[in-house]
Amino acid sequence: MNYKELLEQAYAFLKSKWDQFTESPTYNQLMDRYENMTPAMQRLTVVGLSLVGVFLVLAIPLSDLSGSGDAVTEFEDKRNLIRDLLKASREVSEVPDLPKAPLNDALQEQINSKIKMENIYPEQIKGVEVLNVKSSLMPSTLVQGGMMVHLAKLNLRQIVDVGYQLANLSPSVKMKDISISPNQEDSKYMDVIYKLVALAVPDIVLPPAAVDGSAGGKNRGDKKNDKPNMKAISEEEE
Repeated sequence: MNYKELLEQAYAFLKSKWDQFTESPTYNQLMDRYENMTPAMQRLTVVGLSLVGVFLVLAIPLSDLSGSGDAVTEFEDKRNLIRDLLKASREVSEVPDLPKAPLNDALQEQINSKIKMENIYPEQIKGVEVLNVKSSLMPSTLVQGGMMVHLAKLNLRQIVDVGYQLANLSPSVKMKDISISPNQEDSKYMDVIYKLVALAVPDIVLPPAAVDGSAGGKNRGDKKNDKPNMKAISEEEE
């Protein structure tokens, strides 16, 4: 059936419906009212009916156009969301795994070793002691411990060098605070308090490989389950 025949069938269908409508009492009542109108009202009625007809004809494509615009907007939003998720996933995968932070005793030994490397005299070391870390910015569950290093009579170069060494003890040990004040005996030098925080790195336990379980389950199954399904294979080939 070609396009011309479809038009002829549609025209015949509409014509039959129109003929039925013209024979109905409703049509006669509407025509009586129309004939009783003034010429101006008749023109307004014709224009109004024409606009209604045009609107009905254009309503479907306009609704489809609006729906397609909404679909494009939704698609772009989802695409941007997926891009952000992929970017975040890629950034997370590129972050190296943090090693476990050393315990307080081992951390104290490392700190003393780094201080000696910077030629700090024993009389300049006022104390290296355990610090009770309390912070509203860092939950207690993420903190393993802390250390406070109190040094005296440091020059600017020593302050920077010691701070660099302490900040690079371990990826799991972070510098929390530095307090610098003039030395009371000699104002040319500074007393410095370094506060370090050891992060509580959780242990990552990998789940057992699912392959082992699936293989075991297969070996324990019936032998007939291991046979290929010839019917399914033939259907796939077709």
